[in-house]
Amino acid sequence: MKKLFVHLPLFRLLSPLFSGVLVYLLLLLINNNVEQLQEQFLGEELYVCIGLSFLIQEVSRLLLLLFKKLPQRLPFILALLIQVVASLIVCISVVTLAIYIYYKYVSGYSPNSEELWNFNSIFAAITFIYILLNLSHHYLYKVNTKKLNDELLRKQLVEEDFIQFKNEINPTLLFDSLESIIVLAKQDKEEVDDLIDTIASTYRYVLSKGKRQLVLIEEELQAVEHLVKLFDFLPYRKLNFKGTINSSFLVVPGSLLKLVETIVKTSIVQEKPMAINLVEGDTFLGIEYKHNDKISEQFNIDSITELQSVYSIYSEEPISIFDQEEIRFIKIPKLQVKA
Repeated sequence: MKKLFVHLPLFRLLSPLFSGVLVYLLLLLINNNVEQLQEQFLGEELYVCIGLSFLIQEVSRLLLLLFKKLPQRLPFILALLIQVVASLIVCISVVTLAIYIYYKYVSGYSPNSEELWNFNSIFAAITFIYILLNLSHHYLYKVNTKKLNDELLRKQLVEEDFIQFKNEINPTLLFDSLESIIVLAKQDKEEVDDLIDTIASTYRYVLSKGKRQLVLIEEELQAVEHLVKLFDFLPYRKLNFKGTINSSFLVVPGSLLKLVETIVKTSIVQEKPMAINLVEGDTFLGIEYKHNDKISEQFNIDSITELQSVYSIYSEEPISIFDQEEIRFIKIPKLQVKA
């Protein structure tokens, strides 16, 4: 939080000069002694007002710091009322004591009630202005902080939407599919229809998953089958995806698609199909395969950062990756909706 300007050293030095002169002029107006300005402006009373202004402003500033550090256990209105009353009492006590000392030991007589009332009224107003400045600064900070947080949230949402849109569309896979359509159109027109149907089925699921937070594992596996079939038409490594699921549970839509696609993208292309096996546990779903990563791009936890962050919302168990010699095991937590 930016420091209030009343705490700045330059303001603390210059402000008492102006406020002291102002207090001096107000006292002359109240007492109908304006003619004294023509006789002697830089008199002893002016220096007293400047010194008293410095004293009161420092006391008011210290009181602001004191109340700021106190624990906020009371309602705001009650705490503010206590701060105002306590500050005014301290201010009046300091002014009364200072004026009494000046009149008693410098002027040689005791101040009357009217003089004390005039001094206390003016300096109490200064103390009250300090409290209002602090209050307005506090609310201005809260408003600006809220606006800044809203802007950061909107920026984050836009970035997340863009990343999600980019992951959903997957332009590389789409362009490779379109290139395969062009090649097949010149070689085997009958397979073009199958390829187009496979692309449509895959992207229909990919684009529709944004409307749902979780899907059944059966739906996700059906989409994976379309993706594996699509890979057969593309210049990627072919897959042999198999496994049996005996129970029904929920997964983040597109999670298996993302994992399978990342596995293919980071694996060296070979003629022999890559075997990917599904292993079901009590609380997890495992993906097991014999890894053969590329030198330029390897499969690790950084490859699935977005997926990991999404799963952290629904489960305390993270997605884990275990490498055992030639076998890599990816562990995904099962998700269940609590009744």
